[in-house]
Amino acid sequence: MKKHIPLAVIIITLIAFSCQSPKERALLEIDKLEVQEEDFNIENVAKLKDAYIDFADKYPDDERTPEFLFKAGQNIGAIAAKQNDMQLHKNAINIFERIVANYSKSNFAEEALFMIGFIYENYLNDLDNAKKSYTTFIEKYPNSELVEDARLSIENLGIAPEEIIKKKR
Repeated sequence: MKKHIPLAVIIITLIAFSCQSPKERALLEIDKLEVQEEDFNIENVAKLKDAYIDFADKYPDDERTPEFLFKAGQNIGAIAAKQNDMQLHKNAINIFERIVANYSKSNFAEEALFMIGFIYENYLNDLDNAKKSYTTFIEKYPNSELVEDARLSIENLGIAPEEIIKKKR
């Protein structure tokens, strides 16, 4: 009788798993990968990024989609910074632009637009696009906590950090 208990548990687990919708399975996979992300392993971060984007592609109307896209953009940025990969930084911008374009009413659109300017400025050294992004950000979100950061970034575009420090003295 005791030998049948583990088999019964396995069967019940399989039945429960097979009764879940693909969306529920995707969310469980994301949860599992988010726990693993705490160790910052590039491979796990990449898998999690893929899971976020896959979910967003399959369920664009889900309320979690803007958040998952934002996290995907952050993960791409982290990988890009670690590997010094300019194309990955551009991919992060594409994800953030997707949020701004498709989820402009979400809380994540504001920070996504700021991040676009930040990436252009700090990783791609594209000061024209950084300025455009920051300016658009200030116009769209004049009451944001990040407005002052955007203004300072515009003011200091192309100036070396040492020069900024001297300027403040």
